[in-house]
Amino acid sequence: MKKRFILALVLTFIFGTITGTSTGYSEKILAWFYDIKINLDGKPLGFYRQPFIYNGQVYVSLNDIANNMGLGIQWDDENKIMNLSSNGNNLFTINMLQQSLDQKNLEIANLKFQLSQKELELGILRDNKNSSNKSDNKKLNDLEDLLEDDYDTHRNNHRTLGFDNYKLTKYSDEIDVKMYGDFDRTSSYWRYRDESDFEDFIEDICKEIDKEFNKDIEITIYDKDKDKVARYAYDESKDRLTEEYIYGSSNNDLDYLEKKLEDDYDTHRNNHRTLGFNDYKLTKYSNEIDVKMYGDFDRTSSYWKDRDKSDFRDFIEDICKKVHNTFDDKDVKVYVYDKDDSQIARYTYDEDDQDLNTNYEYEN
Repeated sequence: MKKRFILALVLTFIFGTITGTSTGYSEKILAWFYDIKINLDGKPLGFYRQPFIYNGQVYVSLNDIANNMGLGIQWDDENKIMNLSSNGNNLFTINMLQQSLDQKNLEIANLKFQLSQKELELGILRDNKNSSNKSDNKKLNDLEDLLEDDYDTHRNNHRTLGFDNYKLTKYSDEIDVKMYGDFDRTSSYWRYRDESDFEDFIEDICKEIDKEFNKDIEITIYDKDKDKVARYAYDESKDRLTEEYIYGSSNNDLDYLEKKLEDDYDTHRNNHRTLGFNDYKLTKYSNEIDVKMYGDFDRTSSYWKDRDKSDFRDFIEDICKKVHNTFDDKDVKVYVYDKDDSQIARYTYDEDDQDLNTNYEYEN
């Protein structure tokens, strides 16, 4: 923005120098002040004294110009001479900047070298992974062929269940097995099977896979219409098979699931103490399953107070997964009570994220 005013400005103009003497005078002038910006090589300069226009010329402080350009400045008042000089510090600063630039260039070169090394290592890892994947894929294909040859039928309770198709997938922490039967899940072939004999059959399959891959195994069974029939989990370290889901009216009933929880999750070993849970109550709603579990301890006792919270939450998450395996389209809410029916904790298991959230834990 332009500022216009009459400035009673007294300027001393130095027109020349005479040895031993100098002459000067003052006069009033009309100056124009704008928001003047001055750039040097495209970079703005800073001024302590505002530039102005007088008689068509832009006037700036010589002191400010010298400071911006790194020049030394000295005023000889006796002879009225302004001495400007190259500052030795400028050369020093330039040298320092050059050294800094050289150092940065060296660092960049080192980083480029390190990057090339990492890219080389990554290439080797990719090659190894591809080689490993090829080896694993061959093992998986061979296992599928073996299972389809040796485990294509299972004689159970005077009936034969056929499994003509196996699909194996390797993940970082487990082997996923899908096996497809030739029966309908509502048929007597499935409904009247001997459960113990069938679990032995599944365990034999897991041990066959464990010979090639030392990993946990999850087996999902489908009927001829590709409807889910059952799911089992094999813990490789414990050599133990766990039933996670079984199709059938009794198994889908809440009473059945309550009994399974009371059988499989009646105790929890935590921090050298055993927390007992002898009663489970399940309620089904449109979008969630509520689980109420009752402990045999007091919430003010050391059993609860000194528990390892992370271990206990893992225990709760296992319960939620058990419920979710049966009702896989619903969230699970767990309410924990002590022996006096006082609520001591509340958790929510999100079926979409498959993640446990802590809503409340009693602390005394």
